[in-house]
Amino acid sequence: MEDDEFTPALSQQEYSRQRRWKLLLIFGVCLNALVIFTSDLGLDTHIHLTYATVEAGQGEAALDWGHTRPIDPLSSDPAYAPVKEDGWFDFIGDSPTDVRLLSFAITLGFIGLLYKQEHLELAAMVALYPTFIFSTGRGYPEVFIAAMLYAVVILIAHACRTEDVNRARLRALSIAVPMAAIVAAKGMSMWWGLPFGLVALVWFEGARRSPSFAAWASRPAGVAVVAGLGVAALMLGLGLFGLGATLSVIGDAPARFTSALLISVFDVLVIYALFGMVLWPFIGAAIKGLGAVSDLEVASLVGLIAAFAAAITVYVAALWTYESLLWGAEWPSVTWTMGNNGRYISLLLIPTFILLKRMNDLGLKVPCLENPGTRYRALMIGLALVLPLSGLAALHGQTMWSDEAGEVMARNMEDGEDFLFVAEPTLGMHWLYTFHYDIDPFGNNNNTGHWRADSTDWRDELVNGTVIDNRGSLDDVEWLVIAPGAGEAPEGWGLAAQGEADFLNGGGTWRVYTTNSEIITF
Repeated sequence: MEDDEFTPALSQQEYSRQRRWKLLLIFGVCLNALVIFTSDLGLDTHIHLTYATVEAGQGEAALDWGHTRPIDPLSSDPAYAPVKEDGWFDFIGDSPTDVRLLSFAITLGFIGLLYKQEHLELAAMVALYPTFIFSTGRGYPEVFIAAMLYAVVILIAHACRTEDVNRARLRALSIAVPMAAIVAAKGMSMWWGLPFGLVALVWFEGARRSPSFAAWASRPAGVAVVAGLGVAALMLGLGLFGLGATLSVIGDAPARFTSALLISVFDVLVIYALFGMVLWPFIGAAIKGLGAVSDLEVASLVGLIAAFAAAITVYVAALWTYESLLWGAEWPSVTWTMGNNGRYISLLLIPTFILLKRMNDLGLKVPCLENPGTRYRALMIGLALVLPLSGLAALHGQTMWSDEAGEVMARNMEDGEDFLFVAEPTLGMHWLYTFHYDIDPFGNNNNTGHWRADSTDWRDELVNGTVIDNRGSLDDVEWLVIAPGAGEAPEGWGLAAQGEADFLNGGGTWRVYTTNSEIITF
């Protein structure tokens, strides 16, 4: 009893520290709950929701109004709608409510799991990270992917620490399972998860069998260089030789890709990683520590982080280059429009902070969330800088004017009537699918949405019935939606509704026109 009468200073500090982190955790959970109500679903989520609903209604997952990468980059073509086998649509359900509930459940479940595993600080960081709040509100898979990569990190730790050889092998090979879930969410076959498990098995088996390989594989700095540069070189090589789909643009437009890569490094690694994840207070000491430690687990985590960071940075640059050429968008301003692709790096938040904790546990002078030491003040400053962005992401959310226009048409369109959406080329097809769930979610109403870039002669197609290759026929179009700044309707079309787009969506007035004189406006 005498020991309980006095609370040591260190315990009092620990109590205060945990109390602060718990308050931050509660605040972050509240922000994630709020964003479910304030945010519309994201553009990419509308695409996946279309896949899900069309599959539920028609039996095959296809974008029935035309692929988002049409043959003619300035128009839609419903005839070009390849069937998709895997994607985030396999997980999300077939209604916006399903998507929102699942998104919040994944976020809350992941935060709860981290908290139960005594990762209080990490749970708070997940709850407060603006990218995760952004993704939770928009129904994006970033939190799900981060949770799967947490499973990978746990399996790496078990493979390194388990003395039973067979169990260690099983842990290494089991990495294929969470990686299969990740690649499936990104639209690839789940079988692509198997190579990750095989590589992990070979890595750890090599470290067990060869002392010389084990010595090298335990040096984080060397592993990071080989993993990062190796993955980057592989992707660049595939792109230069035209073997990598989107990556092929590297060889087609090397100058633009090079500038995109420089912007991508800043967007992905500086804004979303160092600043957004609040890594900048730790990065200097961590880099020094990597050169002073010999540990297989640390080196394995560093290799994982370096490989993914390189892959994401190169891919984002290639994606920006490809899409800018596809849409004929102004360069480099289009990178601002697509800057949120930098959120892909969020999957490395968990491995990075667990790496810092592991290095701190080994006795290195590397600060971490749990023991920031002299970097505590910098950590608090970093959180203070990020929290306004977290609050903005939750309070404002995603806003779309197209839901209002879609409601008008959904209440008035007859079966078999089509509509034409006119907007600028950048993300034009993505915006088209924001109308899909309101108008014809399961493809049973025989309504088709068409898109034309505002730079095309869409009026000739609409009024004179001109047919152009790789463009859907506009013969059944009875409704016309014109995005802000995209032009005016032809004579004879009556105004059904109009409204103002949000400032963050560019502002301006959108309009809905129809040939039907008896309509119900909102």
